[in-house]
Amino acid sequence: MTRADRVLSTPPINMPVDPTRGRFLTVAAVGSMVGAGTLAAAAFTPNDVPQAITTPSGTSSPELRTAIRRLAEAHAELEKAMEADYAANDLFEAWERSHPQPKSRKGTRRWIKKAQAYHLEVTPAAWHALMDAEQAFAAAQTAVAVIPIAGAADLHAMAACSAIYDEVELNRHNRAPIARVVAQEYFRLGKAVQS
Repeated sequence: MTRADRVLSTPPINMPVDPTRGRFLTVAAVGSMVGAGTLAAAAFTPNDVPQAITTPSGTSSPELRTAIRRLAEAHAELEKAMEADYAANDLFEAWERSHPQPKSRKGTRRWIKKAQAYHLEVTPAAWHALMDAEQAFAAAQTAVAVIPIAGAADLHAMAACSAIYDEVELNRHNRAPIARVVAQEYFRLGKAVQS
C-alpha cells in the first residue's frame, strides 16, 4: 500500500456521523429523482398505487411554486447579507493592517481599545442583518417542507429544491428540512410499491 505524502491526502478514519443525516438524505433523494430508478419504479408499479403518484402532472402545485419562489428570494437576501458581512469584516481587517499594533504595553492597551471600538462600529449591524437573513431563509425552507406533496411533479420540485437550498452553509446548522420530507415520501412510495 502506498503511503500518503501529506495529511490532507488521506481521509480521516474516525469521521463524526451527522445525526440529522441531511446530506445523505439529500443525495439519496436527488439521486433517486434524477436517475432512471424513478422512471423504472413508475413503469413497474402495481395498479393499486394511485396514478397521481407515479405520473408527473407536468407542473407542481401553485402553493409549492409560491413557496419555492419565496425561498429563492430569501436565499438571494441571504447572499446579500453574507456579502455585507464579509465587507464589514474586510473593513476591520484593513484597519488592522493600516494600524499595526505597537510594541509597548501602554500603546498595546490603547490599540486594543481603538480596535474594539472600530470593530463595534463596523461589524455588528452586518452580523445582525446576516442572522436575520438566515432566520428568514430557514423559515422559507420550512414553509416549502410543510406543503403536502400532491403528486410526482411536487415531489420532483421538492427534491430539486432540496439539492439547491438544503446544502446552503449557514452559521447555524442547516437541518435540511426539505430533504427529510422528500426522503419520507420516497420511503412511503417504496412501501406502497412493496405492499
